[in-house]
Amino acid sequence: MKKTTYLMIVMTALVVLFASACGGAAAPAAPAEDSAPECQSDSCSAPNVKDTVASDRYCVAKIPYQNILIDDGITFEVLEPDKLTCMDNGTKVDGKRVVECHGTPAWKSQVKFTNTACSGANCSTTITVNMGACSD
Repeated sequence: MKKTTYLMIVMTALVVLFASACGGAAAPAAPAEDSAPECQSDSCSAPNVKDTVASDRYCVAKIPYQNILIDDGITFEVLEPDKLTCMDNGTKVDGKRVVECHGTPAWKSQVKFTNTACSGANCSTTITVNMGACSD
């Protein structure tokens, strides 16, 4: 079978699949919400992120690092960016995103974590990141 004929058959099959999946009566549109729900239920709550501990810290070139595990849909903000830098390093551990923080040795700084699925005062939590000092 020629290559172009094979491609045409595959494309036709895909079009038929998409057409059948999208067919039928359209469901009525749900009313749009102006904002995310308030954090008052179990499905919409502040992130469960704990203060860091010294045993979780490691050093690279005498710079202290701390990894913090967060769920998808959680954002973070470093409250003292001149003393601490945090970034999502693109990896996951046990289904959670790894936020890697490093900063000034022997310094405590705070990081605010927010659940983006909702709005309101109870949707975020702030933890203290204890950088500690690296041994020589």
